[in-house]
Amino acid sequence: MMRALASAICAVALLGGASAAQAASVLTFDDLAQAGTGRKNIAQNNFKYQGFNFYSTYSGNPNFFTLGLDDATNADPSGTTFGHTWDRYEMNITKEDGSLFEIFSIDIADIMNIGANYDFTLRFVYADNKQQTLYLNTNSTAGLETFTVNQKNLKAFLIGTREVGQNVQIDNIRLTGSVAAVPEPATWAMMLLGFFGLGSTIRARRSVLARA
Repeated sequence: MMRALASAICAVALLGGASAAQAASVLTFDDLAQAGTGRKNIAQNNFKYQGFNFYSTYSGNPNFFTLGLDDATNADPSGTTFGHTWDRYEMNITKEDGSLFEIFSIDIADIMNIGANYDFTLRFVYADNKQQTLYLNTNSTAGLETFTVNQKNLKAFLIGTREVGQNVQIDNIRLTGSVAAVPEPATWAMMLLGFFGLGSTIRARRSVLARA
């Protein structure tokens, strides 16, 4: 009896855990999109978005911005891209709650979207405080380019430019840890069936004991 109960509880827990383990997200910034042209300022040097904190040591204004939906420099034809006043100031990305996260890839283009070769860095700070820096550059084709990094156990992810004026725009940061995992409808159904089964088993056991 107890073995059956334990098995049922483990099955329900595994269903919930599987959903959490598979939780991933893409930061598209499209919900921040604004009509028109030019840069649309959204924050100074500290910006919270979908469970993440974006920070820059640059304290001037404007700082964090999106590009207008109708702007020719916007490298996302169906939405918007995100950036800040780089000029060698790094954009530091961490979880709001301080927890670890993974990053799989990020889309980047030069700030003018003209296919300019701009140098930039991706720096990763791990749970043990060790760091790794990748030195990369945008290609000679206009539009976003996907850079696959596949880094785990991160405390922080930093994006920087290496030359003043060689700024970039970013989009579609693919990662885990941005939102709490929410079980899918099928998972909820299985969990409810599991709890119903547990309740029925316990009631049947009580009935048998009462008759004895």
